Amino acid sequence: MAGRLLGIGLLLICASAFGKDGQPVGTSICSIVAHPSKYHSRIIRVRGTASGGMEANILVDLKDGKWNKECGRINLEFESSSNDETTSRFLQLFGEQISPPKCDSDERLMQRFRHAMDPSSPAPPPCSAFVCLPNSCPRYRILATFTGRLRYSGREPGHFGFGHLAMFSLQLDVTSVSDLDVTDTAPQRKP
Repeated sequence: MAGRLLGIGLLLICASAFGKDGQPVGTSICSIVAHPSKYHSRIIRVRGTASGGMEANILVDLKDGKWNKECGRINLEFESSSNDETTSRFLQLFGEQISPPKCDSDERLMQRFRHAMDPSSPAPPPCSAFVCLPNSCPRYRILATFTGRLRYSGREPGHFGFGHLAMFSLQLDVTSVSDLDVTDTAPQRKP
């Protein structure tokens, strides 16, 4: 009898984490930020733009191509993500925009020399990771649908926040990524 009650209790807990039909709850970033307790510990599906940097991986809503600050932001955690093709492609692109640009010091030295001798010759482009921080000018603008468990620090006793310096009150533990819409923001080089 006790085993059956425990089983029923677990079934009810698991069912409440999903929608009524057993599927992830579809929502928006603005809805999550407005009502974080409602979505805490639930499996959700949300569409947004992912941005990454040295200290944060975030999910935001864009309005007219810019961060919609009214909707806030959600920290992204990828430790429990799947290995399906779309999720793997997303992680590859996302990793490329977080990694600092590679510098060819010999080529840069030659470009500097050519520019010093002839100012009409182009100067070498900057290649330090600090010239353009990934969150402020990412290589790719990645709009996608993210599925995972949402966590709200206000509902986790003793948990003050997520991410670097616990600066986020919301975190999505991503299990999968779908419906990628990727825009390469790097200027096209002339041949």
